[in-house]
Amino acid sequence: MFTPPFRCHPLLKSRVWGGQKLADWGRSLPNPGQGQWGESWELADLPEEIADGQSIICDGPLAGQTFRDALKHHSKSLLGDLPLSPQGGFPLLVKLLDAQRNLSVQVHPTAEYAEIHPGAYKKDEAWLILDAHPGSTLYTGLADGITPKQLCAAARRGEDLQPLMHTVPAVPGTCHVLQSGTCHALGGGILVAEFQTPSDTTYRVWDWGREGREMHLEHALACMSSGRAVEPSFTRADADGLEIRVVATTPAFVLRTLHAPARHTLHRPPCDRPEIWLLLEGDMMCGDLHWRKGDTVFFPADSDVEAEISPGCRWVHCHLPFGQERLA
Repeated sequence: MFTPPFRCHPLLKSRVWGGQKLADWGRSLPNPGQGQWGESWELADLPEEIADGQSIICDGPLAGQTFRDALKHHSKSLLGDLPLSPQGGFPLLVKLLDAQRNLSVQVHPTAEYAEIHPGAYKKDEAWLILDAHPGSTLYTGLADGITPKQLCAAARRGEDLQPLMHTVPAVPGTCHVLQSGTCHALGGGILVAEFQTPSDTTYRVWDWGREGREMHLEHALACMSSGRAVEPSFTRADADGLEIRVVATTPAFVLRTLHAPARHTLHRPPCDRPEIWLLLEGDMMCGDLHWRKGDTVFFPADSDVEAEISPGCRWVHCHLPFGQERLA
């Protein structure tokens, strides 16, 4: 007996930089047209001390259970041989981010920093750009010749950090991989799907003149590198009538985007590890399950299903590769 794929209820997060575009991706926002909704956590299994950090399953025989409880009771079926995170949970966090305004310039702990600071966890992440206003910008590391010490000193003086940051245009369809320790910011007018190792530890460096949010310059300097995001690239891997691009390869996850030019039936057999699909366009049928744009679907390791894919459908396929054991 196999476990069918399932979705989880999105965990919506209000953010000072958020907007309303998550509604375009199927999210039911409270008080439509009002509020600043920045994040939709699609699949989350963070420690209990993180408020509202555990997804609840909404499909199939496991509906109503937290993702963590399901993992405890059905570990082999759901995970196969995938090891848990250092926190004892699922080793990936999937989000949609609606950045209507700039996010803070920030950095996440490195593995070395997290090892000696209880409660801090590394965060490697990838941004897949779903939509972007013309001229919108990503801040993906330090500018040439700038050191972490210089950046943090400028922040202490209250200076504008934009000239000290490496910038690239936000182009829909591109994917940017940021390792822990990379100073970065998501610019305003951008919608992304974010795949990351499971951490909610962020050290803010500068907040664009906004008042009221704490900065963490000492922590940021202790774990900031001079590195930059991996430049976007892809490898074609077309197969079985599908257009496939490998857009991100990390020790924690591999991301592919797929496009079905014509109607397609895709068999997903049991595997050693689970997979995650995020629908970008079109829809799919899997038995009595109907998935649409914006749906994030978890495929347990033991799932043995066929998906009927509509013409023009596009989706992200997230695979958790071998090598996860080395993550700290």
